[in-house]
Amino acid sequence: MKLKKVVTIFGAGSWGTAIAKNISENGYRVRIWAKEKNVVDSIIRKRENKIFLPGVKLPSSIYPTNSLDTNLFDSDFLIFSIPTQFIRESLLLMKEMISKDSILINTSKGIEQSSMKPIYSIFKEILPRVSRRYVTISGPSFAYDVAKKLPTSVTLASANSLLLPSAMKIFENQNFKTYTSKDVVGVELGGSLKNVIAIGAGILDGIKSSESTKAAFITRGLKEIRTLSKILGAKNTTFMGLSGIGDLMLTAYGEQSRNRSLGIYIGKGKKIKLILSSTKTVAEGFYTSKAIYELTRKYKIHSPIIESIYRILYRNSNPRNIVKNLLKNDGIADI
Repeated sequence: MKLKKVVTIFGAGSWGTAIAKNISENGYRVRIWAKEKNVVDSIIRKRENKIFLPGVKLPSSIYPTNSLDTNLFDSDFLIFSIPTQFIRESLLLMKEMISKDSILINTSKGIEQSSMKPIYSIFKEILPRVSRRYVTISGPSFAYDVAKKLPTSVTLASANSLLLPSAMKIFENQNFKTYTSKDVVGVELGGSLKNVIAIGAGILDGIKSSESTKAAFITRGLKEIRTLSKILGAKNTTFMGLSGIGDLMLTAYGEQSRNRSLGIYIGKGKKIKLILSSTKTVAEGFYTSKAIYELTRKYKIHSPIIESIYRILYRNSNPRNIVKNLLKNDGIADI
């Protein structure tokens, strides 16, 4: 595969911007599309995304734009870093401009609330034969850590293993290591569902629960998402890797975690609508929690952890009920 050394990223939030910086420092020209005009203006004038990634200087080889010009789609890779709930409308808008040979990389994490579908399924529904040209990336990786060149490891997954060496090449350097997998479903579900558990972990921090309680909660939460993911076609072993337990640990304990922060505020008694309206960034777990709850009901999976988080977020349940549900003896083995 002969590369032009040009990559396009759709979405200039904190993660899209951090990825752009990493790839550009690997010697690629990076075109980055942002919906927000002030983001583009900020990058052009100050070489900094002051809205979503302030304090990080961006190389001159990053070219921001608001326009969906056809030249954006003439790149080695089209990378999508768009919030999950907006991916469908974005793909429908771009569908006619995306070549049938374009290699697509997803960097987002979540489940579409309206359809209860993971991101790969959305791509598959809109773009024909996408499986032979689709890659997803996930793992324990905060945007600021990557932007500051702190050592980070993630998983790249594709059903087409021939895509992985060239995909690895654009991301990898001495600070950013990639591992590979064929389990696209498992890698995406691990990155999506851990956000829900991280909200619950944050709620426990907000109500000042013990570390022992939090560890038990996260472990039992992992059991529930593994059970659901197996039904959806994921491999169980995937959840023991970077895109599973690795990402869960970071999101449930990390100070930069948006999902954990949302949970902390809820645990402290703040209203959810006020929390969501006061931030520019998206806590994907809020939207995914409703979808995952509906999936557990659809497949009749006993999931007290997932149900308790859903009821707190959408049914005004008392946050302290999260501990009561953890302590229920459901008779299910600890595996």
